[in-house]
Amino acid sequence: MVYRRTKKVDQRLESRLQAIMQAAREEFARNGFYGTSIKDIARRAGVAVGTIYLYLRNKEALFAALVNEAYEMVLERIAQARKKAVGGREKLKASMEAALEVLQEHRDLARVMLVQSPAGHPAVSEQLYDLLRRLARLVEEDVREEMERGALPPQDARLASLAFVGTFYQVVMGWLKDGYPTDLTAAGKDLIAYNLRGLGYPPEGEEEDG
Repeated sequence: MVYRRTKKVDQRLESRLQAIMQAAREEFARNGFYGTSIKDIARRAGVAVGTIYLYLRNKEALFAALVNEAYEMVLERIAQARKKAVGGREKLKASMEAALEVLQEHRDLARVMLVQSPAGHPAVSEQLYDLLRRLARLVEEDVREEMERGALPPQDARLASLAFVGTFYQVVMGWLKDGYPTDLTAAGKDLIAYNLRGLGYPPEGEEEDG
């Protein structure tokens, strides 16, 4: 007779996995990759060490799973925000507002992804680079769209996109490492305005006057 797991068993297994993931977020965010052990995570999650290995093969796999979670969460939030935006300027604002909001809501996860990643871990480094590259590509598309319709002056759209995303990355890193700004999304409004002016947009409210 073939054993089939019941829905209740599946729910219990999923609940246990989520407890492990949450414990890992907290431990990695607080102690970093090298300062955290599977034993620490198991203790915080309230499970046996061996239970973790039923889900993930080692600490590296657990860390990579958390980074992937953060990566997918940011991209999904940006995609949803952009669906509601009309025009390049609004899409630029929506993309960055969404990214900052999700990072502020999940600070532990942001810290794991951006600050506590193990040096030289190829999978984690590549995923972070890919996230920044995809954000820059979206900005580049929006800038090109806006140049085509005459809303922005001619410029190197790729270079502009790298600078645009780079300023956000630096502010996020300062928020995570130094605690400044204290409110990431509030500071993001000023940063977005600054970057939009840098691209060549007039300040909001002056479009009709010029």
